[in-house]
Amino acid sequence: MSTNSEHKCYHCGDDCGAEPIQLEDKYFCCNGCKTVFEIINNTNLDNYYELENTPGIKPSFSNSDKYKFLDIEEIANDIFDFREGDLRKVRLFLPEIHCSSCIWLLENLHKLNNGVLSSEVNFVKKEAAITFNISIVSFQELATLLDKIGYPPKFSGGNENKQKSTSKAMFYKLGVAGFCFSNIMLFSFPEYLNFDSSFLEFRAFFSWLIFGFSIPIILFSAKDYWTSAFKALRAKTLNLDVPITLGILVLYARSVYDIFSNNGPGYMDSFAGFVLFLLIGKLFQNKTYQALSFERDYKSYFPLAVTKVKEDSEEIVPLNNIEEGDIILIKNEEIIPADAILKSEKARIDYSFVTGESKPIVKYKGEEIFAGGKQVGDAIELKILKKVEQSYLTQLWNQKAFDKEEEDKGSLKALTDRLSQVFIFIIIIIAGITGAVWYFIDPSNVINIITAVLIVACPCALALSIPFTFGNALRAAGRNKLYLKNADAIEQMGRVTDIVFDKTGTITTGNTSKQTFIGEALNSEKELAIFSLVRNSSHPLSVALYNNLKNKHSKPTTVEDYQEVAGKGIQGTINGIQLLIGSRSWVGVPKSDSLASEVHIKYGEHYIGYYKIENEYRKEFLSIIKELGEQYNLHVLSGDNNSELENLKKYFPNENQLHFNQQPIDKLEYIKKLKTEGKTVLMLGDGLNDAGALKQSDVGIVISDDVYNFSPACDGILDARRLNHLPLFLELGKYSITTLKMSYAFSLLYNIVGLSFAVFNFLTPLVAAILMPLSSISVVLLTTFSIAIYTRRNFKTD
Repeated sequence: MSTNSEHKCYHCGDDCGAEPIQLEDKYFCCNGCKTVFEIINNTNLDNYYELENTPGIKPSFSNSDKYKFLDIEEIANDIFDFREGDLRKVRLFLPEIHCSSCIWLLENLHKLNNGVLSSEVNFVKKEAAITFNISIVSFQELATLLDKIGYPPKFSGGNENKQKSTSKAMFYKLGVAGFCFSNIMLFSFPEYLNFDSSFLEFRAFFSWLIFGFSIPIILFSAKDYWTSAFKALRAKTLNLDVPITLGILVLYARSVYDIFSNNGPGYMDSFAGFVLFLLIGKLFQNKTYQALSFERDYKSYFPLAVTKVKEDSEEIVPLNNIEEGDIILIKNEEIIPADAILKSEKARIDYSFVTGESKPIVKYKGEEIFAGGKQVGDAIELKILKKVEQSYLTQLWNQKAFDKEEEDKGSLKALTDRLSQVFIFIIIIIAGITGAVWYFIDPSNVINIITAVLIVACPCALALSIPFTFGNALRAAGRNKLYLKNADAIEQMGRVTDIVFDKTGTITTGNTSKQTFIGEALNSEKELAIFSLVRNSSHPLSVALYNNLKNKHSKPTTVEDYQEVAGKGIQGTINGIQLLIGSRSWVGVPKSDSLASEVHIKYGEHYIGYYKIENEYRKEFLSIIKELGEQYNLHVLSGDNNSELENLKKYFPNENQLHFNQQPIDKLEYIKKLKTEGKTVLMLGDGLNDAGALKQSDVGIVISDDVYNFSPACDGILDARRLNHLPLFLELGKYSITTLKMSYAFSLLYNIVGLSFAVFNFLTPLVAAILMPLSSISVVLLTTFSIAIYTRRNFKTD
């Protein structure tokens, strides 16, 4: 055992003291850190220590019974987001998350315990969404494992309580800084009046009192700044708090030197006022951000609707109107919006949206089904157990599994992050050069000038430009019925060069289609069978047939062995007779030269005819297609035959970009080809046969009528009645990028002017501390009002 007291703990970075614990060539401050290192090292996760130096947190190793309550079923079930068989999913608040190494380690929990199937970290909220097998690792054991590696989960209180706790801590720090600042000013008062030599006998006493009042400020009120800066430097990076902390330390160190040298209180009044105004500015920023929060708003705009079943009818209602006890209908491939009890005899639920496991699970009448599952097969009826939590569905929508395959490293966000890092580095160099020059001009002003330079040149305005510009644009889009997955979609919409339309259900509408049945006369029994089968499908042609037949038949009959094949058709057994509905190839009818859209019917062993469907183009589409054609390359990908070719040629200038008889894989490959040519592609579809193409595109938007139409692969959902606003939404994306450039220019101008004043000694640290948050707030207000004014001028309210 070494006795070298200069060793730092290899895990957490603390001083190992006089008797460090040694393992090979590594030193640890305690057995806890050594044990965590052994756990990580023995599971081949030692890359954790390569991401950052000493990234760990000293574990508490509390009593193992601390989490015993988690094995009580009633308590655990209230915490779980999902439970099915042995699978459990839970979101845990882990307040010790602080760096990229934390994220890496927590997202590799499955290597520490094979009972953990997956884990995903939300760094901003300090949460981890963990899916685990409870037959391998109990909930108590999972919490204990997290505790052992330094991330003890907190179970009390929700996000609202966390925010209140954070706000309370801010007020405490502000109160302490204000109290100490007023006393420091009081005892510094004689210095301002230049009393005669009789004051000198009290000067040292007052200076030491001032020093005493400065200690709570540096250790408590300013703690967040220097701890944040220390973590950044330890990670070999720079953040906004680094120059601020340097300014604080320069002022404080010089003032302490003066006090210990009996030269008076130095700059303690400036130091205390500086920290006080920093905290006031931070509080004001937080209040401003909360007032203009877009994340909370856009989640409340999540637009899904669902079919509500009444005694003698069915109606489409918004999810917000669904209450506990309501009966809803979920069709094939539709997402279950809330926890519910199955009323139908049987269901096949695909929970890949929740757990990543795509194998459907069979559920029977009376069993509980969780939100986020997808029904595979015939339509089912569910009884709602609790009101829809749209924020949970939104969180599922934003899972990494549904992110675009490639990451745009040239995005504005990535560019801004790099600029902020370079900017901070440049500011530190400028402060050093300025201090050196002023040392020869007027050494007494060096401290104030360096501090003012470090503080006034604030990159936070730069960093805030993107989230508030795109965030407010996202909120504006939501208010006008385009519901986007995240703010990144706004940037991509501003770069679109090509627009690809699906035909059926996108540029055509099934609600007003003209339908003619050609073939054997349909009796009531066959019509009821067709009505009952198409009721299970969300495909636009199925919905069109269902809407046409529901006026004749209100009560469907039971469908067994339901199956739907994308791009082909549906089938099922009704009263012992197999019924097939779909394309010619699906029912086994030879191809023909017919140019009409047809839905063919095979009843038992006999082909009985087809519905000829004459779709009408959406009036919203007709009103914008010419305008779009002047600015973008337009394409059509349709799974139908080319019956609409002559009509579409009237609206689409390039016939070579109209493609028919496209299978889902063909649509996906077509999008890939456009992107390899350097195009930025917007895809509009129905979210059913084109889910792969929607995900492959740069921006994938589902056009939704009054049905529950949602695909996790899409980036947004557009109310079909607002399709005529598509050019405005694309212009909103472009305008957002313009607004972002304006905010960059404002931030740059502010920093140049501020630096000029500071370098030439026209700015005190106190004034710089006041100006710093004002620059951030100005950018927030600029972006917010700019987007708001644009929206008000261009989008007409209903």
